[in-house]
Amino acid sequence: MQDAINTYLRAVRQTHSAGDATEHSYRPAFKTLVESFGKGIRATNEPKRVACGAPDFIVARKDVPLGFIECKDVDVPLDEAEKT
Repeated sequence: MQDAINTYLRAVRQTHSAGDATEHSYRPAFKTLVESFGKGIRATNEPKRVACGAPDFIVARKDVPLGFIECKDVDVPLDEAEKT
């Protein structure tokens, strides 16, 4: 697990250092991180709308939804993001 987290953090640093990244730029690395959490975990970026709205990711195992994820850009303070 630690290797997956370190790989993710390296990817975020590299993407961020380019200076032109947006929220969507980090999603491939985030998808890889989430899917490393367990065998059969699938993270779908920009899934179809669901009852709760339009999440950025849906996380599932064997087609059973486990949760939804809303992403924000790395430079957005979390207290501000919570309001949206």
